[in-house]
Amino acid sequence: MPADTLKQVEPDNAGAFVVRPYSLTAPELGGLPAVLASAPTPVLAWVRYPATADQVHGHALAWTPRAVYIEWEGEGTHRAWVWASAVERPATSDKADSSTPPQQQANVLTVLNTQPAVALINAQLTQNGSEFVASMTQPAGPFGVVVFGSIEGEPVRLALSVNAATDMCAVGLSNLVSKEILSERAAPTFEEAIEAFPWAAALDALAPD
Repeated sequence: MPADTLKQVEPDNAGAFVVRPYSLTAPELGGLPAVLASAPTPVLAWVRYPATADQVHGHALAWTPRAVYIEWEGEGTHRAWVWASAVERPATSDKADSSTPPQQQANVLTVLNTQPAVALINAQLTQNGSEFVASMTQPAGPFGVVVFGSIEGEPVRLALSVNAATDMCAVGLSNLVSKEILSERAAPTFEEAIEAFPWAAALDALAPD
């Protein structure tokens, strides 16, 4: 269904003046189709008000590549569209502590927190005498990020995402020059997906003799 058919919902305040949060407009949603969640997906999201921005615990009900339709409680039930970059999957303790080992942090996936997953990837690449050097990170829909960088001087695109319906974690590596997908793997955790990824074969495909 078109994303703009999912409208903003606000609680009935019996005529009292209450500051309403912003929801993305139809032009901002861009006419993109919305994917409906098979079940409400817990998220943390930044919601903008006229003078403030609040991070709320809520649920993703639908999403497009650029936006997420969320529901949260706050003196009633609210529903609104927010930018995908404002949404993340909550960690069990709300945020990963810097002292948490990379293996545990790696499933807390945000644009600002790709380092644990990259550290696990480089632990695998080191065994093959290589290293992934990250240069730029950007969101890829509500539950994914893309990290651009290079391996042995070859430009690559590393995709990390979580399937909200199945909670499976996916890792993909692409050659930015040829646009070829070198390989992909999915598993219950990023650690398992990274360990199962065929790094040696991907490196051979990236820089064939």
